[in-house]
Amino acid sequence: MNRLIIIGNGFDLAHSLPTSYSSFINFIWRNFHNLDKIPMIKNLFTLENPMFDIYTGLRMQFNDYNDFCNQVKNKFNTANYTYRETFHGSRSFQIIEINPYDPDDTTYQVYFDYKNQFFELITVQNAENWVDIENTYYQVLISMLKGESKYKYIGNIKKLNNEFEEIRKLLEFYLTGGVENFYDFENQPSNYSEIVNLFEYKYKALHEIDNIDNPYFFEFPPDCRKKLIEFDSLFSVKSQKPSILYENLFLNFNYTPTIFSYLSILNNMRSSRYGISTQLQIHGKLGDENNSINFGFGDEMDDNYKILEKANDNNYLENIKSFMYLNNSNYKKLLNWIESNEYQVFIMGHSCGLSDRTLLNTVFEHNNCKSIKIFYHQKENGQDNFKDLSQNISRHFNKKALMRSKVVDKSNSIPLPQNIRFNKIDPSPN
Repeated sequence: MNRLIIIGNGFDLAHSLPTSYSSFINFIWRNFHNLDKIPMIKNLFTLENPMFDIYTGLRMQFNDYNDFCNQVKNKFNTANYTYRETFHGSRSFQIIEINPYDPDDTTYQVYFDYKNQFFELITVQNAENWVDIENTYYQVLISMLKGESKYKYIGNIKKLNNEFEEIRKLLEFYLTGGVENFYDFENQPSNYSEIVNLFEYKYKALHEIDNIDNPYFFEFPPDCRKKLIEFDSLFSVKSQKPSILYENLFLNFNYTPTIFSYLSILNNMRSSRYGISTQLQIHGKLGDENNSINFGFGDEMDDNYKILEKANDNNYLENIKSFMYLNNSNYKKLLNWIESNEYQVFIMGHSCGLSDRTLLNTVFEHNNCKSIKIFYHQKENGQDNFKDLSQNISRHFNKKALMRSKVVDKSNSIPLPQNIRFNKIDPSPN
C-alpha cells in the first residue's frame, strides 16, 4: 500500500537541527550586538539614542531574551534612567531617561523600545514557555476583527501583516544561514539507517492461517484484510516482483532540505521493499521563488474563520495558507495523488496542530486514507507525546468514529529515532 509520510519540524529536531521557533527567537537576541550587520533585526527595535550603545558596552552579547533583560536592567538601574513596563507587564519593558531633579517631569527620551510589537509578543510567549508563531498570529487576527482590546497595542491589520512579514523574512534568513548553509545535506547523516529501515516492507506471509492475528492487520480496518494479503504476496520469494510495488510520498511541511538525503538513499536501495520515494515540499523551500515559504495559518474549519470572510477585507486573508497554496501546483499534485490509490499515513515529527487543519482534514478523512500511524517522540525519561498527537489528530476529523478506525494504537506504533546527525560545514551565524 502506498504511504503518505507527513514530515514536520520534529523530524528536523530529531536530527538536532536548530529549527524550533525558540531557536529562531534566541538567534535574534544572541545577535543583538550585530544589529548594524543584520538590518532585519535592527528594524525590530527603536534604538535612536547613542547612549544606549554606550551604557550596554556598545551592545553586549546576550544568550537569550532573559539574559538581555537581566543585563540591560542592571545597566540602566541609575538615577537618570529606568525601565518602564509595557502592555506585557514585567515581562517586557522600555528604557527611558528620567529627570532626577523633577519627578513630575513627564517628558522623557526613549533609549530602547520595540518597533515590531508582534515580535515583542512572541518573545514574551517564548520566554514564558513555548511559542507557536503562526497560531499566535491567528489569535491576534481574530481578536482585532472582534474589536477586543487584548492586542490593541499592536495596531491595525495592515501593521500586523507588515510585522508578520518581517518575522517571515527573518525566519527564512535564519534557516538559510543557520541550517541550510551550516549543515552538510549533500551527504548521508549518521545513523540514517534508523530512519530508512522504517520504510522497508518485510514479507509477512499474511495468507497463512497462523498469521491471522498478525499485528500488521491491526494497523488497518477489517475490510482491508484481503488487499493487505494480496499486497504482501507480491513480496514472497515466489512472486515475480515488479521494480515498483508502492510509493512513498513525503508531504514535507518543513522549509529545510533534510528529506532530500532520504530520497536519494531510499531510491538507491534498488529494492522493491522500499518502494519509490518522492516529495512535495508543500510549505515551500528556502530561496525558491517558485515555491516560496508558506508561513501563516490554515484552519478554515474554525468557527472564527467565517468572521474573517464576512469582514470583506482581504487584508484579513493575507496570510491564510489556502490562498498561498494557489501560487504553485503542489497542492493540486497532492490531491491527485490521494485520489489515485489507497494509502497509509505516517506521522513523523508533525504536531498535527490547527495551523494546518484544512489540509490535514483533506488527507485524513479521504476514503483512500486507510490508516494513520504515529511515530511519536519518546524522551530520555521515558515520557512520550503519543496521547497528545492522537488528540491533535482528532481535531482534524469531523467524524470521530472514522478517526478511531484509522489511527493505529500505541501498541503497534514506535518512537521516531532521535539520534541522527548531519555534519556541520560552516561557522554558524547563530
